[in-house]
Amino acid sequence: MESRHRHSRNFLPSRWVGGACSLLALGVYANTFQHGFAFDDLGLILHNPTIIDWRQIPALFAQGYWGHKVGGGGNYRPLTVTTFALEYGLWGSHPTGYHVVNVLLHACNTWLLFHLLRLYRASLGIAGIAALVFAVHPVHVEAVASIVGRAELLGFFCGSLMWWSWRRATCVHRLVSGWRLLAVAAYLGALLSKENFIVLPAALWLAEALRARRRLTSLRAWSRLTLPFGSLALALVPYFGLRALANEGVEQVSGVGNIPLDGYTLGQRVVTMASAGLEWYRLLLIGYPLKPWYDGFNVNIEPTWTWRTTIGLCLTLALILIGLAAWRRAPLVSFGLGLWFITLALVSNIPIPLGTLIAERWLYAPSVGYAIAVSYGAFFLWRRPANGYRALVVVWLGVMVGSYTYGTTRRNMDWKNHFTLFRRFIQTDPTHAIGYVNVASCLVETNVPLARALYEKALTLDERLLIPRLQLAEFDLDEGRLPEACARLRRLLNEEPPDLPLPSQDWALAHALSARALATTGQADAALQEALTAQRYAPAEPRVLITVGRTFTQLGHYAAATQAFQHLVTLFPDETDYRRYLGESLLAEQRPAEAIRELEAVLRARPNDDSARRLLDEARHRRVAP
Repeated sequence: MESRHRHSRNFLPSRWVGGACSLLALGVYANTFQHGFAFDDLGLILHNPTIIDWRQIPALFAQGYWGHKVGGGGNYRPLTVTTFALEYGLWGSHPTGYHVVNVLLHACNTWLLFHLLRLYRASLGIAGIAALVFAVHPVHVEAVASIVGRAELLGFFCGSLMWWSWRRATCVHRLVSGWRLLAVAAYLGALLSKENFIVLPAALWLAEALRARRRLTSLRAWSRLTLPFGSLALALVPYFGLRALANEGVEQVSGVGNIPLDGYTLGQRVVTMASAGLEWYRLLLIGYPLKPWYDGFNVNIEPTWTWRTTIGLCLTLALILIGLAAWRRAPLVSFGLGLWFITLALVSNIPIPLGTLIAERWLYAPSVGYAIAVSYGAFFLWRRPANGYRALVVVWLGVMVGSYTYGTTRRNMDWKNHFTLFRRFIQTDPTHAIGYVNVASCLVETNVPLARALYEKALTLDERLLIPRLQLAEFDLDEGRLPEACARLRRLLNEEPPDLPLPSQDWALAHALSARALATTGQADAALQEALTAQRYAPAEPRVLITVGRTFTQLGHYAAATQAFQHLVTLFPDETDYRRYLGESLLAEQRPAEAIRELEAVLRARPNDDSARRLLDEARHRRVAP
């Protein structure tokens, strides 16, 4: 694959252009450096006990991405989580460092994209415009501004290194095996970053086929081109071996979260995604409005033929035909369109129904195809003989890049924290329950009446949601409304899926709250069984351990309560609240000396904690009492 216009003889401008695009990528995301944690950042970084000790990194390769929260999720990204563990050792629960790393990765990816296009002899203008569009496109905000978007950034980075190593193998004949081995290692890194990068060899093969298209005149020539790609399959052996070790399948288990197209036939998925997939094109062309969540409530997923289905299929077919027609004369166009379809194929919900219908972060790699198409279109117009075309190109690119830059910097602020993100989601999707649930979760500690109202609003929009029903039951327990709490929990537990994959944080919390309700009503034996079930369902979930520990205390099982809180402190040694719970439990167990040690640690971190100071005074009094 190559442009008909060769490299500029002056290599310095090429470096400057690539560097300028990378600096622009840094600039448009610089306002994320002071952001906090949002959405999945909370569960995967802030409340993830598996990343707090870098010495436990080998264990990360034996568990799923969400393995500390839920089983059966089908996600396996140990390299991504390893980067979180290494960073946790540097800056702990302070988010700034994580955001800086994400932005630096995006800038590096922009630079790599520019130079990879140059390696395939794309002109300086085409490579520069493609990198420019990629650097500032607002659809990338979720991947860059969300810390857990690291999976996309790291997978793209490793995939680019794979690509670069493969090209080097074709240029440095004496070191072919070494470069190919490096390409295999980089491909494995991409796989261990995120699953959807498994398709990269197909895109690389397409690029090499387009580059050698004039020589592919026989079956032997095609074989000579294709056979070396078998070496990349070597990466699949350790990858699927490690994945099996982690007990993660290739798809999400039904019943673990919602799978929008679960039960749909292949034909129904094609019809549905032909319609719903128009969102992909909207997100690329316009980049507005952007949302953190797309499902059956804001995207139509009925498997029925509509005008949207017709438009979606016609648009897809037209792009495929353009790609085939451009094979000889415009190989860059063929590559861009091929890259789009290849990198989007696995996450399209057509081959495998996924737990998410559409996600903006999934467009990080496919958007390269769009960036190439834009750059080629600009170059095509620029080369027209009429005088007005160049002015048109300048205006078009200026408006596009300017609007994208503005949209990205504005969208970054929506991702400032969990509250700002979902407050904005309520504005864009006022009939979607998820926004109300997540805003309410931010208000649980500070404004219970408003949080309750938001949870109830969410249930009017989707009565199946588990989290608001759990939280409302907990509110009822806190407010002494036992009959209402027990009724909610009974109905909820009757819906528990059979053969539930473990761990399961939400269902564990349901059992923990049930244990608390039963203990309050004097049903000690039943409460004890529910508490033990909750611990078995989610042995590392903080809310579950806190609720279970308090239930054990209420039942007079002080040693069991202490054990639960001790486990919590072991998992999260820097959380002073958990140490206070442990100190209180040790005090109840008549172990004042140990309680003093824990409570003093709390006060060293938080000298103004009055509740910890009162407990410490009581512990000291008990230690000296005869």
